Amino acid sequence: MGGISATGREELALVLGGRRFVTPADVAAELSVDSTAATQRLARWARDGWVRRVRRGLYIGVPVDASNPGAWSDDALVIAARVWDPCYFTGWTAARHWALTEQVFRTTVLKSSARVRESRANLLDHDYMVVHTDPETLTWGLVSEWNDGERLQFANAARTVVDILDDPQLGGGMRHSAEVLASFLEEHDSALLIDAADRLDNGAVFKRLGYLAEQLGLDDNELVSACLERLTAGISALDPAGPPGGQRVSRWGLRVNATIARDGAS
Repeated sequence: MGGISATGREELALVLGGRRFVTPADVAAELSVDSTAATQRLARWARDGWVRRVRRGLYIGVPVDASNPGAWSDDALVIAARVWDPCYFTGWTAARHWALTEQVFRTTVLKSSARVRESRANLLDHDYMVVHTDPETLTWGLVSEWNDGERLQFANAARTVVDILDDPQLGGGMRHSAEVLASFLEEHDSALLIDAADRLDNGAVFKRLGYLAEQLGLDDNELVSACLERLTAGISALDPAGPPGGQRVSRWGLRVNATIARDGAS
């Protein structure tokens, strides 16, 4: 870290005291300076390694014992929760959290009702996939957990599976999405999926869920029947991000553009 005067050290301690993240407004309020001076101080502290810039107007304090201040980073989930607040973690990130998959993905997946300028982002050396969602979707199916003093929200296990069936790319594609579904049903009641899918209210989810249940040989007649009862008109793609072709399966109103074996492989 770069040198800092006694006065600068006092100012830095005052600004960072009790804060994980800091903004120019925080600096201006604590030091009684204008916004220009506040921004300049943060820029100088960042150059000297005392803080790191997360994004425009947001910085994070660097621990004094960091061996490489310029490369230091905080927990990926904690950063995301601040940058895209309000938000929740879903997709393969939540699937891993709930032990529905053993795969480790570098990218963190979340949904946010805040403005999302780019669906892909890299902040403090962490990769993110961010999907905008309506505020109402943050009112159900979530579990709050604490991580190093920060409150994080995860989709519960059933909501995680339903989010993935709604948008399989959040689950790493249809093959991995099928594996997550199979893992869920090994430990949980399928009625939880129907309840979550009813709340999400996307007919394509029931088509994919019912089709996968049969293809994977899950032997859950109640699940299949519940999905059939909720079928909507029209043809949906099994994998919306897959190729344009695929055989139509009228039973499920699906264009099957991904091959799912009984063990979940495609």
